[in-house]
Amino acid sequence: MGKKFLSVFMIMLLLAFLLLDPDEAVAGSRAGLMLWFQSVLPVLLPFLILSRLLISLDGLSPLLARVSPLIRHIWGLSSMGAYALLFGFLCGYPMGAKLSGDLVREGKISPEEGAYLLLFCNNVSPAFLLGFCMTEHLKAPKLIPLTLALVYGTPLVLALFWRKGRRFPEKSRKAVPGLSQQKQTSGFQMSFKIVDACIMDSLESILKLGCYIILFSIMARLAALIPWRHALSGALCMGVLEITNGIAAVCALPIPLLPRYLSVCGFLVLGGLSGMAQTNGMLVGSGLPMGPYVKSKILTSLLTLLLAFTALTLLPVPGNLR
Repeated sequence: MGKKFLSVFMIMLLLAFLLLDPDEAVAGSRAGLMLWFQSVLPVLLPFLILSRLLISLDGLSPLLARVSPLIRHIWGLSSMGAYALLFGFLCGYPMGAKLSGDLVREGKISPEEGAYLLLFCNNVSPAFLLGFCMTEHLKAPKLIPLTLALVYGTPLVLALFWRKGRRFPEKSRKAVPGLSQQKQTSGFQMSFKIVDACIMDSLESILKLGCYIILFSIMARLAALIPWRHALSGALCMGVLEITNGIAAVCALPIPLLPRYLSVCGFLVLGGLSGMAQTNGMLVGSGLPMGPYVKSKILTSLLTLLLAFTALTLLPVPGNLR
């Protein structure tokens, strides 16, 4: 009842916002739509289509022949799991979850490996971190090496503890029913039926992402209009909802760099409720649980904040940081 009540309350709140203040609500919707159209769609849609084709045609093994042994030795992943790990780190939210779910649905990895991967492979993209966060808004390029180590190193180290000595097999024998049964093929034999199926699957995913981004952009707009006692509280609320708006809001505040930097690191690792909703949407039909993912994100965020504060306290940093 609690979750249902909260969901109904949020829906009613957004409906009231749309009816009582349509200008601000539409502005939030427009901001989310433009973010999706200008940044997410042109980057992720081609990758979604091509990655689905590679998975469906078993074309990944030659690409992973050199890197997967090292990843398998350290994190115990199969070659397909190594693929999800690499591109989950490179392409940003929610591609790690999308690839993990696809590989489980296709029977390329086991559900156990997919659940393990989900704990640490779904992260913000380096391009977003370097460009939008550190350069454009935070304006702290000297902190880029530290930020990369914290944001990407922390989940990788935690994964060593979550692994518990397991080594996952190269191929699961039990395929989860899904898209693969409609477009199985041998080798690299291409057919338009397979391409069409991959395009439709990718379009469904990208449209779903767009809807989540728009909804949470409206929520962030509503949070920005609340008369918070402290401006930082409002910016933190926006970042918990949706990281893009939250990072912009925090970095615009006239406060020292230290709280701004810690806030940004927390947003980047947590991914916001928008990122969690997008992740949940990518896992439909895979059987992978969301509960452990949410717990891992909270734990990783807290540890990252602790490490960031410790590093900035002990290491030489710019004078305006304190």
